[in-house]
Amino acid sequence: ADLILMGSRGLKRLQSILANSVSQYVFQLTNRPMLLVKDDIYVRTVKKVMVAIDKSDAAMYGLDLALQMLRDYGGCELLLLRVNPDLPGNLSLSQAEMDANPALAPAIQRAKQMGIAYKTLVVGGRPGATICNVAKDQNIDLLILGSPDRRPSIAKSMPDLDRLLGTSLSDYVRVNAPCPVLLARTDAS
Repeated sequence: ADLILMGSRGLKRLQSILANSVSQYVFQLTNRPMLLVKDDIYVRTVKKVMVAIDKSDAAMYGLDLALQMLRDYGGCELLLLRVNPDLPGNLSLSQAEMDANPALAPAIQRAKQMGIAYKTLVVGGRPGATICNVAKDQNIDLLILGSPDRRPSIAKSMPDLDRLLGTSLSDYVRVNAPCPVLLARTDAS
């Protein structure tokens, strides 16, 4: 499959283990992109897509998925978000400073090459909470987040303890995002 689409109750940490959450289990073990839609979220049409960008291959894969989806889908707005935990949360950058961000530069280049209109936003803060807050503030319809599998190959058939306990960024966003979340996995072999 190219994409796994699942509903999610948005259970947190240990709750998902105790409640035998199927989406949590699949999220733990899949190496495919996975779109999670919480039970209480309803999106009629996708008009605003946000991609969280860092320097990881998973983030660039998420961007590529977004660009492929938006290529033939007119009227949609793409927001490229860079959360820099080293910046103060209240710092205000100019548009030129945001566009010159080294993590965003390759994403901007890819969007331009495909002729996709985009906006950039660089903010400081804790990545998980900040991504969710920006998604809420910007009224985002779909959030795309790179979710690399960092486990050694021998452990890929077992759940990742950090994700299982809800301490990974992707798990935090999966639970707390105010919109559907597409978790982009780079290991699609």
